[in-house]
Amino acid sequence: MLEIKGVSKLYGDKQGCQSIHLNVMEQEICGVLGRNGSGKTTLFRCLLQLIPMDSGEVTLHGERLLLSDIGYVPEERSVIQDLRAWELVVFCAKLKNMKMADIYREMDYWFDKLEAQNIRNKRLKECSKGNQQKIQFICALIHKPKLLILDEPLTGLDVDNVELIKKIIYEHRKTGCIILLSSHQFEEIEHLCDRVLVLEHSIVKYSGRIKDIKDAHPQITITISDDPYRKHSDVEGVCRVISDGHYTKYVFREQKLAQKMFLSAVKIREYETMKVESLTLKDLLGDIHENID
Repeated sequence: MLEIKGVSKLYGDKQGCQSIHLNVMEQEICGVLGRNGSGKTTLFRCLLQLIPMDSGEVTLHGERLLLSDIGYVPEERSVIQDLRAWELVVFCAKLKNMKMADIYREMDYWFDKLEAQNIRNKRLKECSKGNQQKIQFICALIHKPKLLILDEPLTGLDVDNVELIKKIIYEHRKTGCIILLSSHQFEEIEHLCDRVLVLEHSIVKYSGRIKDIKDAHPQITITISDDPYRKHSDVEGVCRVISDGHYTKYVFREQKLAQKMFLSAVKIREYETMKVESLTLKDLLGDIHENID
């Protein structure tokens, strides 16, 4: 288990992060949400020992967290442009004190797994941003880390590579690895993560399992397209109305009343799209989402 106990780091009068507490179990993925300046980057830098904490403690399975335990994929493409892809992987693996036989075995596995054999001998300056991101993943995973920190890992990837990276993340958790994943996208967090940590103005706004959040709010939503005037706002049972682009969401606490409205709207046949579902994480934490850049 990863235990973050009272971690604080402040930059003079500027914010950093304050009294962060978080427990993440083996095989769990924890999403870290927050607007720019909320403390996400400061927390990650403390975990990576890039900056000293003012106070607090971080342990992994009851022992002090070591750099050799961590794999890290930064948001920026942080590669040495003149190196070939395989050379950067070897360089990073040596920093983790891996033996050459192990490096080549794991390198073969991960280049295949990430469909990157075609860029193995290319210089990184010749690779696309998506392919550079694949190499950063290989560098982070090659030494079999116990903790994987991913900072906006899907940013800038095309659709195929997004699905590939999601698959890699989800599969890697099954090895027992603990994963922290920061994102601005609630959809990414909801589909990939088991729990969430929401930071706002350097403090914890919310921390808990996504399932627990949803279980505590068992509402049903009916989503309708092309409803700018919210025609059903006064329907019996509607407790909240959410506008989301071309869509309007009507929130009900009682499933029976939601079904009644849905059947009534279907008869009218005015809408191209209608959907019944439980509340999304974005809906539940909407007040925070409005503050996220």
